[in-house]
Amino acid sequence: MALVTEQGFVPSAPIEFLNVDDAWPADDSIAIDLANDVNLESIEDKLNRVHTIRIDFPSSADGRGFSLAKALRHKGYKGRLRAVGPLISDQFRYALTCGFDEVEINDELAARQPESHWKDFGQSSYANKLSSPLAPSERSDDLYYEQVTEVQHYGDDLFRFKTTRPDSFRFDAGEFVMMGLETRGTRILRAYSIASASYDESLEFYSIKVPDGELTKKLKWIKVGDTIVLKKKTTGSLILGTVNPGKRLFLHSTGTGIAPFASLIKEPAVYEQFEQVILTHTCRFNNELDYSRELVEAVKADEYVGELASAQLVFRGSTTREPGVTNSRITHDITSGELYTDLGIAPLNPESDRIMICGSKGVTVDMKAIFAEAGFTQGSLNRPGSFVWERAFVD
Repeated sequence: MALVTEQGFVPSAPIEFLNVDDAWPADDSIAIDLANDVNLESIEDKLNRVHTIRIDFPSSADGRGFSLAKALRHKGYKGRLRAVGPLISDQFRYALTCGFDEVEINDELAARQPESHWKDFGQSSYANKLSSPLAPSERSDDLYYEQVTEVQHYGDDLFRFKTTRPDSFRFDAGEFVMMGLETRGTRILRAYSIASASYDESLEFYSIKVPDGELTKKLKWIKVGDTIVLKKKTTGSLILGTVNPGKRLFLHSTGTGIAPFASLIKEPAVYEQFEQVILTHTCRFNNELDYSRELVEAVKADEYVGELASAQLVFRGSTTREPGVTNSRITHDITSGELYTDLGIAPLNPESDRIMICGSKGVTVDMKAIFAEAGFTQGSLNRPGSFVWERAFVD
């Protein structure tokens, strides 16, 4: 058995792991084994007594362990997380971003993928991030001050931009953060979904230019080298842990609501948990689909998830005010069945399909009613279901 950390292969100190259903000693700090389908609510109040958790991966294609690690960190667990099973070196960087500190592999795999294969990842473990000193971009309050590194405009109404990312800034794909500007002593923050992957070294945001918007009327003028402000806490409903496992994942977006899904379709765990991922993006005009078209093309060419995305990611763009490839409203296409016919896929099935929604309030409210009537159940982190929407932008 070999133990892989960011330092490489290290000796493993003997640890006695208890099964989660075993009787726990009354006072001792313990180590436990968790299956990847465990119900965390049953042990949540006892996590402060656990110094190490080992999560089982039955196969390298089973991504539920990654979601479980994220859920544990989300609940505040700060002990060591160890993955055990046939994970490969290409998954190590992603395991670290999910909160793992180490991976336990058998001797056969260690011989096939030696230490050098595992060390070329350039990512810090969760434990080291907790103990590392603050980077220069961090201040003593609850904000980060980050530098703009890239800006691209899409016509007169839309733009995307990238910024530096603090070493200690962690988020789950699909979450949003309060982001904005600070000028002349005035700070303006708004909720923005993060469009970059959870393991990216930079942060990306996608925004509309609201003419009278208090923030966007200033934000639209940003250029490389400018400073933006970020809150340190992220949150959101559009994360993998809020939906049950299934066969297909539908990501329905309108306008800039595609941003959280831009992050999700870059995550290996999405393709490991679902056989097919269907991304829809509905805008007013054809040129407003440029961002999503570029996004899907880039993801399918990505060296990390490109092979998975090329085989499993399906994209459909549509417009409502200008003839294009598809000129229709997504709500009509869902209720009429045209969406599934156009894509050549089976009709909607509440038993095996999972749905996420992000977009304008009106469309989201309509979709909620459509899917609830079709038998889908609302999900949350505490009780996953078969469909979710971003409540922060609707409720």
